[in-house]
Amino acid sequence: MKEHILALFCCCLLSGCAQERIVNRINIIQSMGVDIEGETIKLSASYPTYIKASRQQSVSPITAESKNMYGIFTALTTKSSQPVELGQMRTLVISEKFAREAISELADYINRDFIKSSNATIVITKQHASSIISETSKKPPFFLTELIEQNMNNGNTPMTNYHSFVNQYYGEGQDVYLPVINKDQGILHMDGIAVFKGDELKLWLTNEEGLYVKFLKDKALTGQYDFMTGPKDMYSFIILSGKSNIAIAQNGKTTISLELTIALREIPKKINIQKKDDLHEVKKQIEDKLSSEIKTMLIRLQKNNVDPIGFGEQYRWQHRNYRENVFYGTIYPNLDFEVKTKIIILHSGVGH
Repeated sequence: MKEHILALFCCCLLSGCAQERIVNRINIIQSMGVDIEGETIKLSASYPTYIKASRQQSVSPITAESKNMYGIFTALTTKSSQPVELGQMRTLVISEKFAREAISELADYINRDFIKSSNATIVITKQHASSIISETSKKPPFFLTELIEQNMNNGNTPMTNYHSFVNQYYGEGQDVYLPVINKDQGILHMDGIAVFKGDELKLWLTNEEGLYVKFLKDKALTGQYDFMTGPKDMYSFIILSGKSNIAIAQNGKTTISLELTIALREIPKKINIQKKDDLHEVKKQIEDKLSSEIKTMLIRLQKNNVDPIGFGEQYRWQHRNYRENVFYGTIYPNLDFEVKTKIIILHSGVGH
């Protein structure tokens, strides 16, 4: 038995050394940006600085051009001093123009498993994707990935990755949505989500609306929320956890039940949450605000005939005779939404 353990230990050591040699001889792409100009696809890529045995990351990313997605990585290899590895890529940034013209080609490329990093995230920008990659090249390794993950884990950005993108694009009963990232005065920030209908980029949702989508889609409900009830009266809180449920009745009545546990950061000065009536008023203000805003967003999605929430998928689970064209042609436009929000205040960080 001891001999077996010793042999296994030696194998682990050897495999670890082998992996180290490989890493030192390849360019592991950490993030890529894709733009399109005319019929030319332009790719920008960055890789961690430790690949080059340096303590600083190169400011200039690798760039390449091709007439199609399948040739872009061949072109990339011709400009790299070492083999290019995509298996550990964590972020793909696509420009709005590319999304409008070539989203189907991207879906096909990912679905064929040419890019094997299934947990990588796709984000879209209204600017040039190359400018986003260039900006991240000035930051520490994996800055872009960590920015996106932090907003998904703690902020208002719903969870997405390659797997969810392919599932939404090729599946029935839901539409694709992608997080939006933009740059303002050199600062990168998450900026809502973009919603597609098939190959068409149909709608831009705000950061707040992105949070509402997160409430209805994600398992881990977290985020931050602010709203005003007067010129100087603000409510601000952190969403710690929550759960949601969607029920579609035969007559089209669609009930969304949302329960959130929150921590208050700011409330109007006139309110004393130590008083029972004031605490009740705080909960009611927040519940009414969220219910109203979520319903408004759902009606907007409905009017644009897009379904990032997946009401079609929910309906399909309940009805064996589901047909997608029938649902979105006659049923979805007539769904009557009712949003019920319950707030649990776990603790307060405000001095009231």
